[in-house]
Amino acid sequence: MNIHHRPSGADGISDPCPGFLAGGPNTIVLNDCPQIKRSEFPAKSFSDAECSYSTNEVAINWNAPLFFVLGAMDSLNRYK
Repeated sequence: MNIHHRPSGADGISDPCPGFLAGGPNTIVLNDCPQIKRSEFPAKSFSDAECSYSTNEVAINWNAPLFFVLGAMDSLNRYK
């Protein structure tokens, strides 16, 4: 709900822009939101906070493959 995406955070609407895939937990960076205590275990380190770019950043490196696969699935479904 609180993805690290500046246009979604600055538009004055509480919901983020729909359709984005946010990245998952990353334990390499644990200090991007100093006010939030996070676990050192990857599965428990996710934080749904806009400041947490290490756990819920919207980036092209996971959105591009998502849309590629969705486009491929859509094209396969059209020719059945």
